[in-house]
Amino acid sequence: MFHTVQIFLLLIVSFTLMAKNSDNECYIDRTYNLISGQVIDSSNYIDDAINNMLTKPDSNKTIPKAKKRVNKENSVDSFFRTKKFTTETEDTYISVKLNSDLHSLYPNKFNIGVTARIPLSKSTKRYNLFINSFKKGETTNSNSKINHLNKESGTEIGVNYFATLAHKIKSRYSLGVNGLNLFTLAKYSIEKNFHSWNILSTQEFRYSLKHLFEEETDIYFDKHLCDSRLFRIALLRGTREGDAGMDYSFMVQHFWIFSKTAALSLSQLFSGNTKYKYKRRRYRGITNYTTALNFRKTAFRKWFYYGIRPSINFNKERNYRANYALNFYLELYFGVLKH
Repeated sequence: MFHTVQIFLLLIVSFTLMAKNSDNECYIDRTYNLISGQVIDSSNYIDDAINNMLTKPDSNKTIPKAKKRVNKENSVDSFFRTKKFTTETEDTYISVKLNSDLHSLYPNKFNIGVTARIPLSKSTKRYNLFINSFKKGETTNSNSKINHLNKESGTEIGVNYFATLAHKIKSRYSLGVNGLNLFTLAKYSIEKNFHSWNILSTQEFRYSLKHLFEEETDIYFDKHLCDSRLFRIALLRGTREGDAGMDYSFMVQHFWIFSKTAALSLSQLFSGNTKYKYKRRRYRGITNYTTALNFRKTAFRKWFYYGIRPSINFNKERNYRANYALNFYLELYFGVLKH
């Protein structure tokens, strides 16, 4: 009840800020433009400072921008902030998200998550510096895949190296730190079109001092049924050092884009493991079935989102009893909006 009151208070404050000043401009617009401007300006300031450090004083040459090695962002991934968007985009942004999760079999949860990305595209010649910040447990798309690679809350700072394109395979190597945890990462991806399908396959290897070796494979099959509908099949797997077996999941999604401000997705997820322990016995197979409907829309302004996600899942930990869940979230996006 307390968390619900907090959300209503936030909405009341938002309506209050919608009031216009003497210049017929909303205070909330002025506040948003100020914060977004600071985000972009701060990113450019850091970018230019690093660029100047990397450039010799007696050299008149300018360090060129790194070539973007990213997949083409479609409106679905950009609007829903899917993993395909957040891991590949070179946009500078900060996202603040308030989540409220209600469950019939599990404790209810309320959390505030902050994600940020500063790609520093100017400060590179053969490498690309990055700054990523996120909160553990916070996802951009609540009906996306289960993340196999361990992510620590806090800020990741490091450097990327993009290798030469070989056999249409894009390669990225990263070295970075998250607090006192040093990590290295290698990611390979290839994208192909097969008849009316777009196929994206990625393989990621990560080693850190805290979690040791981890690896993950994602394969996406996308088919545009029309301009406003997308059908997606995702095959996902991953392993971690110290954990028995291999995690895997199979997901089918159907996206409907109603307009630039509203979209809906229906998903069916099957996830399991090849070897897991349950009540002192070893098992293998699917451990969770989840069906979810996700509605996402902008409200008041194009940078203010809200989402409602009813779902039902059957988990082996609860003897496959039905767990009814309702996720409601509010999200503020500070940065340049392209949709």
